[in-house]
Amino acid sequence: MRYCLLLLFASLHFCLFAQEQTPQDTLRTLDIAPITVSASRFEAQYNRLPFAISVLNKSQIQRAQAQLSLNESLVAVPGVFTLNPDNFSQDLRISIRGFGARAAFGIRGIRLFVDGLPESTPDGQADVDNVDAGALQRMELLRGASAGLYGNASGGVLNFSTEEPSKKAFAESQAILGSFGFQRYQVKTGFMAGKLGVFASASQNRMEGYRAQSAMQQTTLNLKLRYQLSDNTRLSLLLNYGKSPYAEDAGGLTSEQVSADRRQARAANVQFNAGEEVAQGRIGLVFEKQFSAKHSLSARTFLTNRDFANRLAFQGGGWVEFQRSFGGVGITYAYTSGPYRSQVGLEWNDQQDDRQRYNNDNGKRGNQTFDQIEKFRSTGAFWLNELALGKKLTLTAATRYDALRLSSDDAFLSDGNQSGEQNFDRFNPSVGAVFVANKWANIYANVASNFETPTLTELSANPNNLGGFNPDLKPQRSLNYELGSKFLINDRLGLDLALFQINLQDELVPYQLATAPGRTFFRNAGKSLRRGIEAALNLRLEEGLYLTLNYTYSDFSYQDYTANGTSFAGNAQPAVPKHHLFSILQWAHRSGFFIAAQARSISKVFVNDANSATAAGSTLASMRVGHAFHLGKQWRIEPFAGINNIFGTEYTGNILLNAVGNRFYEPGVAQATYYGGLKLSWKKS
Repeated sequence: MRYCLLLLFASLHFCLFAQEQTPQDTLRTLDIAPITVSASRFEAQYNRLPFAISVLNKSQIQRAQAQLSLNESLVAVPGVFTLNPDNFSQDLRISIRGFGARAAFGIRGIRLFVDGLPESTPDGQADVDNVDAGALQRMELLRGASAGLYGNASGGVLNFSTEEPSKKAFAESQAILGSFGFQRYQVKTGFMAGKLGVFASASQNRMEGYRAQSAMQQTTLNLKLRYQLSDNTRLSLLLNYGKSPYAEDAGGLTSEQVSADRRQARAANVQFNAGEEVAQGRIGLVFEKQFSAKHSLSARTFLTNRDFANRLAFQGGGWVEFQRSFGGVGITYAYTSGPYRSQVGLEWNDQQDDRQRYNNDNGKRGNQTFDQIEKFRSTGAFWLNELALGKKLTLTAATRYDALRLSSDDAFLSDGNQSGEQNFDRFNPSVGAVFVANKWANIYANVASNFETPTLTELSANPNNLGGFNPDLKPQRSLNYELGSKFLINDRLGLDLALFQINLQDELVPYQLATAPGRTFFRNAGKSLRRGIEAALNLRLEEGLYLTLNYTYSDFSYQDYTANGTSFAGNAQPAVPKHHLFSILQWAHRSGFFIAAQARSISKVFVNDANSATAAGSTLASMRVGHAFHLGKQWRIEPFAGINNIFGTEYTGNILLNAVGNRFYEPGVAQATYYGGLKLSWKKS
């Protein structure tokens, strides 16, 4: 704390007396002017697309942030709700309009891309433990169903871009220290060597944790090599590696246990040393060719390997290991002729999980109970079209066909052979329109179908405790309607409004069994209905001073859902608050001083399908501040500091849905926490 306060004092002091002036873009804390996006596959200004799209720039992601979790940035996006930023064993849970809310760990139902390569597996699972916030240049978030663009499990799209090689060589290092043993160290560089561009970064995070049994350590490496073969052709080599030798899991508590001691870990989690170890590496190639103004081609191929071990808080089968490899190829041809644009593409992706389970003998690996090779193969073809009818109206249409082939090869035969396969084939069309009402306002609408298969992890969680796949689990399907408007007035005011309705069938729902406490299984609900409103206001009050206000209303309910003789029809879908409000006021001065204050407020959240228990609503406030000092023309030093949960609010950091024994709650950090850092940068003049 003393370290952070000293940094804060230094920043405020030098702000008053600094003589050096920083570049003009230092004042830009967010983008209000129309910006080009690519999350919808068509590159276009975001207000000329019939989708709800949010963009976060480098300043919003990195400036004076701890860069420990993507939650720091994603909290500012309407329609997006995050949980679990502090349990690095279970990873950040991200939901977009309810898609992803069911995740027992990681991300479900949302497509995640980094530099054009899939971070999501073909079965629809993604993790962000290999994504380094300190290396990101940009986040694009498409909030809405997009199976017509990306196929299975595309309830939303997170399209991340790492920093680019710089024409002027640069190098940067930073160190951050904070509460509960938080440490972060990072170095990165970028330069051009003839036709070759290079960007490289390395970072390490570690933390002792607020709760018992919650320590973590993580290292991430990124390398981007981009070679300009000709004026219209380039080839990119993308490498990523992440390793977490330990990430402990404190587990869920009852409300009584939270009241007694919110920093305690669940006793069973300590007994069985709950937590995970993971290492993941990826290599990818992206080829881009512009033949002429009308014709272009892009192709990509990649391979990812992930070694994973997870210790769950029970004995029988409580030690899980898998070796995962997934990769694929994709090719897209784009044609443009006057007001008409089109894209056709083919994608093939393959995933194989070699999964084993063993008994967890008080934190040591015991006898094997499960051995199975699981495969998920996806072949997709898509056709996208856009037609501008004059200057006022643009129409879009997309369709995609996906053939999915799933199989399990049971190698643990002492309880019989449960090998098997499942096949799914699906067309997903979508249509949209954008109408330019005047020079400030556009109105858009879209209708899209969507589908989502269970992941291999969810299918192998078989309630009969045998191998193979759960034979009763089916994909969920949805029909999505959206109407919205986007206002941009003189680069000073941006206002986005979106209204949506989603009709779902066979929604995938998590639950637990008393005979296997701590293990999550899945079943299908009959019918569900989601209705919502998303509003975002961005206002430039004066030079360098910006105000952002976001509000999300989520009315998500089950319409037809019966389990074990109990009907949940009419109940609210858990894990998503009905009301979600975010605000941030940020100011950047020409001297290099920056300060931001923000608050997030949510209403109560149901924690089970019966709606018999809730996590209380909460308001969390935070502030961060920094100052960039230029030392000559090439060097810059930037101290910064931040305070999270300024008022020490008690809140729930994560929810374990439908948990046995009412252990729904993973308490958040109920006190002010501090961090402070120092960044040193060099850039060739």
